[in-house]
Amino acid sequence: MKALVVYGTRWGGTIGVAERIGEEIGKAGFSVNVCDAKSKLPDVSRYNLIVVGSGIRADAWTKSALNFLDRNVEALRSKKTALFVSCQMADREEEAKQRAKKKYLFQVAEQFCLNPIAFGFFGGFVDFKKSHGIVVDVMVRVNRRRLLANGLDIRRVHDTRNWDYIGIWANEVAKAALEAY
Repeated sequence: MKALVVYGTRWGGTIGVAERIGEEIGKAGFSVNVCDAKSKLPDVSRYNLIVVGSGIRADAWTKSALNFLDRNVEALRSKKTALFVSCQMADREEEAKQRAKKKYLFQVAEQFCLNPIAFGFFGGFVDFKKSHGIVVDVMVRVNRRRLLANGLDIRRVHDTRNWDYIGIWANEVAKAALEAY
C-alpha cells in the first residue's frame, strides 16, 4: 500500500505536520511520500491513500495545495483521501473552531466534490520575528497593540500544534484506509 502526503505551506509550519502524518501512516504499513505541493509531484494514480493539507493565511488554503487538488481532482475522487489544515484557529472557542472547520475543510471537500475519509484540524505555527512579506509585516507592526490586547504577543513564537493529536489522527486515517481495502 502506498500513501502520498501533499502539503502547502507559506511559512514552514505545515511541513512538520505533514511529516508527522507521513511518519504515522508509515508505521501502519504504508510506503509514504511526503511532498510540498510546489514541487514536482508523483502520479497520484500510483497511491492508495492521498492526504492533502495546507496552512491557512488570510482565511485561505495555499494556492499550491488548491492547485494540486484542482489538477488531480478526477484521480482523487477514486482514491481514499483525507484533508487537513494547520492554523491558529484550532485553539479558539468551539463555535469559532466549527466555523473554521466548515470553511477550511468541509467547503474545500465540497468545492472539489471529494469524500474524504477524515478531516484533520490542527494548530498552527507563527513566528513574527521572521518576515511574512512586507504587507503582513507592516500590518503586524501597525496593529501590535491591538494584537497584544487580543492575546497575541508578537514578541514570541506561537506554536499551537498538538503533536500527539496529529499522530493519533494520522494513525486513524491509516487504519480507515486499510479497512477499506
